[in-house]
Amino acid sequence: MGDRQFVVSGRWALAADSLQWMLQRQYMNKGQPAWHSVSFVASTRDVLARCMRERGCPPADAERLLAALPSTFEEWAGKRVQTPATADLADGEGHHADTPLPNAANARRDRDPEPAR
Repeated sequence: MGDRQFVVSGRWALAADSLQWMLQRQYMNKGQPAWHSVSFVASTRDVLARCMRERGCPPADAERLLAALPSTFEEWAGKRVQTPATADLADGEGHHADTPLPNAANARRDRDPEPAR
């Protein structure tokens, strides 16, 4: 799975992959706690907050989960790209909460380097 949790509050968590934030809830699975994604949001923090309310996330947990998020997923992903990387979220392996997300500008630069002058 290409997602990693980056904040947890109670039985609720936020995870992300290269496309979206994912609201996760902890359930018991055969007596063991397991996390399941219950909402997928690639747009705004406000939409994510609405999904939290609709899914029954307690207000205190929602506040903690949303506290450090910028207004859009794109802005959040852009900040991730600017941090040092040890792995790429798009590769399906080695994911960490501080792993940068790929972006089109970097992909173009890596594919089409500037010609020598």
